[in-house]
Amino acid sequence: MIRTIEQRTFETLVKDFGSTFNQPGFSLEERTRAAKAGDNEAADMVAAAIVRIAFITPTVAVALMDDVTRGWFDLAPEALATPQQQRANLAELSEPGALGDAFWNDFWGFVCDPNPSTGGDEITARVASLAANRAAGFNEHAERAVKTHPGAIDAAHRDMPPRLTLETLGRQPEGSLGHDFYRLIVDNNFNLEVLDREAIGLANLSPALSYLNTRILQMHDVWHLVGGYRTTVLQEIGISAFQLAQFGHDYSAMLIATAVAASRFKAPEGFNLIMQLIAEGWLHGRQMPAFMAIDWESEWHLPITEIRARHGISAFESIFPADLIEQVRDAA
Repeated sequence: MIRTIEQRTFETLVKDFGSTFNQPGFSLEERTRAAKAGDNEAADMVAAAIVRIAFITPTVAVALMDDVTRGWFDLAPEALATPQQQRANLAELSEPGALGDAFWNDFWGFVCDPNPSTGGDEITARVASLAANRAAGFNEHAERAVKTHPGAIDAAHRDMPPRLTLETLGRQPEGSLGHDFYRLIVDNNFNLEVLDREAIGLANLSPALSYLNTRILQMHDVWHLVGGYRTTVLQEIGISAFQLAQFGHDYSAMLIATAVAASRFKAPEGFNLIMQLIAEGWLHGRQMPAFMAIDWESEWHLPITEIRARHGISAFESIFPADLIEQVRDAA
């Protein structure tokens, strides 16, 4: 694949993001404000920060995404306070991190695909495949990230959850979370646990990463229902930012990184739309209780409204219609 000058310039932004971030006077919040106002160079820098999180330095996700979200919404520091441990993780930006040609060829091949798939399963598989060529040492960084993330506490010591069954869900009373989950899966012909945990080798990860990635495959659609996210293009981006905020989910970071990069290099008119959903989902995830700590199976029989009230959960809200992308496609 022959990469363009613009693509190679962006690759350099990603590689050098750590030194840029540490320059006197640099502010990712200010760059984000400028990006929202239409500054293309600032928009590329914001996209580079998110790609850096997703493929090189996951430990800095909370600190950088808090900066981005404060900048996007022009929030005061106290409105979205970054924990001290997460700010301390920014020191890891000084460590070298590079992505090779194999990664960038696959990344641009997906992001700039002239005939992209709209099927959820294929998109999931293509995004997940980008993990094969992440920066050296990424898994060690990811392990440190989840060990310091408040939403992933004790993940390394949790038992691997048993597989879900449609039989159990189908027995739940109408109007309950379990019944709503059952109908979502059956009516849309979804895979109950999104991907097969054994087929994608989750057992080969560290105990913490193995548990978290297995659990979110089980609970992704449950979180859709309880969190108030619809299964549309925009709200899949929103819930991915939510999941990244909740426990540092590496796949979610990859999905939003590819989405924001596509908005810069394929459909720049969509940058503010994509960033709005990312910022909304991130803020929602940071404001809600830790979903990983909830024993969802013990609440299958309860209505979603009762579960939300019990745990202090509010439904996701966006300034954009959930099905905006689908409306545009249908009108074309």
